[in-house]
Amino acid sequence: MKFYRNIMTLLVAYTISSFASGQNVLEDEGVGMTQEELEYIVSYWTPDMREAAATNLGDRLELLNRALTSKKIAAAASKITAESDPDTYWKHQFALRNMDRKLVVDQFLAALVVPDMSDLAPERFQAQKKKYAYVPEERYSSHILLLCPAGQCVRADRRPEAEKIVEDLEAGVKFEDLVLAHSQDPGSKKEKGAFKKALVLGMKDVDPYYLGGVFDIEKVGDYSGIVESRFGFHIIRLDLITESFYRPYEEVKAAVIADLENEFKKLSAKDFDNKFRITDEAFVDGDAMEDIFEQYKPVDPRK
Repeated sequence: MKFYRNIMTLLVAYTISSFASGQNVLEDEGVGMTQEELEYIVSYWTPDMREAAATNLGDRLELLNRALTSKKIAAAASKITAESDPDTYWKHQFALRNMDRKLVVDQFLAALVVPDMSDLAPERFQAQKKKYAYVPEERYSSHILLLCPAGQCVRADRRPEAEKIVEDLEAGVKFEDLVLAHSQDPGSKKEKGAFKKALVLGMKDVDPYYLGGVFDIEKVGDYSGIVESRFGFHIIRLDLITESFYRPYEEVKAAVIADLENEFKKLSAKDFDNKFRITDEAFVDGDAMEDIFEQYKPVDPRK
């Protein structure tokens, strides 16, 4: 009951303060909010927050506290001056300027009428078919790995073991049996050597020497020679090739249209920005410009 009375006391205090100010419905230490402002803030709360504030006085006070605290902190920022703390002041000014610029541009883009790009999309698709529709060849592989990380192993000492595995394969020993007997890759060893990842030329998250070894194999079921990577020695089998192909236009139509629309918006935003560029009537103090930029001129080594 005491906690409830404290909450009610604070809420009553806020109510009295709002009557005293004539406008604010929430006020503390000289910082307040009008009903219109608070309604906008509440509209951005999550549904759970709004329901909590509507049904529980304790939750309501806590949420009001958060809202007013943010405004108090923002008010403190406005007290920083160019004289008291120039670096912080100008950082604040530039942040506000950038925010205002984004606000105006976003407002412009929100009202921008974007034309229907459906007629242009097929032409763009044909011109950049590889970008939108090409699905590269994928390969799946299995391997036997003899661990020999650089700097931790003498490769000349382990190479004969790798050569013996290749000889055994050529003699007809089953690949899976050699995996169980020799491979030191715990993940793929459990899968009879299968490297369970689709491989595409140029991918960044697979050792390039291993990747090259896979794509050097000509036919499914064939083996590589000894392939050295940063991990050691690999003997690789090519298990599957999924041929490259092009997706039909209808599958990528939405992406093509989205790109065209985004390009239109970017060009429109650039044109909008150009309207605010310095005009021929602008005043530029040449002497002041020289003073500002003098310190950035390169030093003549001959002087």
